[in-house]
Amino acid sequence: MMAAGASHNDLDRFGIIFRASPRQADVLIVAGTVTKKMAPVVRRVYDQMPEPRYVIAMGSCACSGGVFRTYSTVQGCDEFLPVDVYVPGCPPRPEALLQGLIKLQQKIRSEHARWGSFR
Repeated sequence: MMAAGASHNDLDRFGIIFRASPRQADVLIVAGTVTKKMAPVVRRVYDQMPEPRYVIAMGSCACSGGVFRTYSTVQGCDEFLPVDVYVPGCPPRPEALLQGLIKLQQKIRSEHARWGSFR
């Protein structure tokens, strides 16, 4: 994620700026393993985000639980969040994250009935 924001890939030219506050964000990137103890906290952060909000699952652990088939690991964050874009890989390449963000931008542009012409 940091390599995607660095000068070689430069997410800033696509209008993508990382924010740490859920009040200012419109995309939640879930990166890494999610445990059953963390799932309600991640859901609370998602609920605190203003509408419209989107979710990107980044990496094998966030998409499907990865190699961790244990009692404490959630098998994919789509069990408790509505995921819009999946970015595969372990760890995913910066180019894959960039492609996932561009796919999300295309999905947002194609939405007409949800928000109308106010975008």
